[in-house]
Amino acid sequence: MTTTIEKITLSEQEQQQIRGLLDEVMQIPMMTNQYAFMESSALYAQELPRRVRRKFYEFQRYEEAAALLVAGSPVLGQGAGPSPSSFIELDKDYRLNDAKILHGLYGSLLGEAIGFTSQRSGSIYNNIIPLKELSAVSNSSSGSDLDFGFHVEDAFHPARAEYLGLVCMRNDELASTTISCVDGVELSVEEKQTLFEPRFRIPHNPIHDTTDAVEEVLQPIFFGHWDAPYVKINAAALNLSEYVGVELQALTKLLSHFAKNRIEVVLEATGCIFVDNYRCVHARDSFKANYGGSARWLARVVFASSLRKSRSMRNSVMTRAINA
Repeated sequence: MTTTIEKITLSEQEQQQIRGLLDEVMQIPMMTNQYAFMESSALYAQELPRRVRRKFYEFQRYEEAAALLVAGSPVLGQGAGPSPSSFIELDKDYRLNDAKILHGLYGSLLGEAIGFTSQRSGSIYNNIIPLKELSAVSNSSSGSDLDFGFHVEDAFHPARAEYLGLVCMRNDELASTTISCVDGVELSVEEKQTLFEPRFRIPHNPIHDTTDAVEEVLQPIFFGHWDAPYVKINAAALNLSEYVGVELQALTKLLSHFAKNRIEVVLEATGCIFVDNYRCVHARDSFKANYGGSARWLARVVFASSLRKSRSMRNSVMTRAINA
């Protein structure tokens, strides 16, 4: 098994320290605005407990664990409130609760939060809720009737983030998040070389309204170092019938590796997980959704190691929304 998840269970002392930090942050009204908060989150994150900061650094630096899970976060003391029935991040008065703020603090230990212009108007936070009208839409984070297959988050985009972060407000349905790591995949030299070459179509998922700024041309699936390749793939929208020969062989072996090495995580309220988006794919099996106020409710933020690498695709220095 090459897919491992590192778990941090907060001690009582760490919980108290974090709660004090959250209270300080949330006393400042503008800090519940997602954009204002993200301009200060990296500074406040340095006041998280040292053990937590060390674990996040080791996760980032050593590239061993597929994901980092934080349990016992001191948030949602009064509950999350009813699950939304629409994409509330599009509302002008959208505000962050303490769980989302702490999620942003944790994630800021890994990098800078980003959004995409094609995804909910560039919002940094994306609320993940099942919507009845989208229940049968394939490869949609708002769907539920169909599986959402393996994919790297925003795989089609050259400025995709290195880390995917999820925080759970509610998961009464016990829907799982599936993660699988590319490490240890067994391929012939020819198959591996093929995956490093620009031979594959990597389409976007329905959450992106348009990709006019990005040509979804043939791309390599592997990148980085030959001995420990990174991966970018949208297997959820992959049409294997488009490929033959060594391309098909390589894809089949890669998908088989993901299937054999998958781990399922059932997030509970207050739980935060961060996935290495360069080394891992993730997915979500179909589930019977509770529509309405008790529906599964997560929030997602992606974190990039640097904003500078996307500067040519952002309209200003200060915006975090990447053109897509």
